[in-house]
Amino acid sequence: MTYQKALREGYSILFYAEVDTPMLDATVLLCEATGMSKEKLFASLPEPIDDDCYLRYREYLELRCEGIPVSYIRHKKEFYGIEFYVDERVLVPRPDTEVLVEEALALINSGFRERLLFRKPASDLCIDVVPIPKASGDEKPKILDLCTGSGCIAISIAANLGVNNIEIHASDISHDVRAVFDFNSLKILGYKLDFHVSNLFDRIDGEFDLITCNPPYLKKTEVDNLDKIGWREPKIALLGGEEGTEIAGKIIGEAFYYLKDGGYLIMEASPEQMTKLYGLMDARGFKNIYTRRDLGDRERIICGQKKGK
Repeated sequence: MTYQKALREGYSILFYAEVDTPMLDATVLLCEATGMSKEKLFASLPEPIDDDCYLRYREYLELRCEGIPVSYIRHKKEFYGIEFYVDERVLVPRPDTEVLVEEALALINSGFRERLLFRKPASDLCIDVVPIPKASGDEKPKILDLCTGSGCIAISIAANLGVNNIEIHASDISHDVRAVFDFNSLKILGYKLDFHVSNLFDRIDGEFDLITCNPPYLKKTEVDNLDKIGWREPKIALLGGEEGTEIAGKIIGEAFYYLKDGGYLIMEASPEQMTKLYGLMDARGFKNIYTRRDLGDRERIICGQKKGK
């Protein structure tokens, strides 16, 4: 059995199992089973595959046919250039969420000033930037990442800015998440970020310069449909309520009490929800509300600033 035949076999198995991307998945799983990069694998296609590697590869294919995502099989997913550990306790990080990290870093690096000079606002309302007052002494910007899951947002921000330049807290309602978050934090950063088991803000104290969040935002009907096909990601990380915006709406309402004057809330949501979330932010008193688009040119995150005094 050569690598090429193994790859073709994997493609055929996954194709008839109605996997969406049979060739891509077969390639990734064969690389995982052999420890090869894609480049090395393609250069080695005519060569024979090791028996142990082949058996491991077949085990991976069986798991994929059972509906287990490739990231859960491999127990890893790259996000913002960093490799995160993932399993069925947490949502698999999506590339579209990287735009949230990009905007958070841009806000922090600019001192939370004048971001809107380069962004199209979500409405025709007047833009009036209210910068965060400069902290006295050596006070660091303070960040909270709600619904953190694997920690991909919080840890990516920390990895790019460094522990000496920022104070980051993360929270999640699930106790099971903590072990995954702590593992990623130690592996990637070399230390544990502060983690709080909390239902949104229930066990959060203090005020923050920035609150980031990728909350559950699927409708109940959407989650029910995923459940019917055996979707493996935790429902608690997917279900945003009957209409998908209930949790996001609660966050918008409560975040105001946890933001410093001039602080920002950044949230991920479905593109179809942006108009409603804009209205909720506006009604709550946020200003300078704007959106940013994902890799598919869809509105993916919404940002709002708490009014200054």
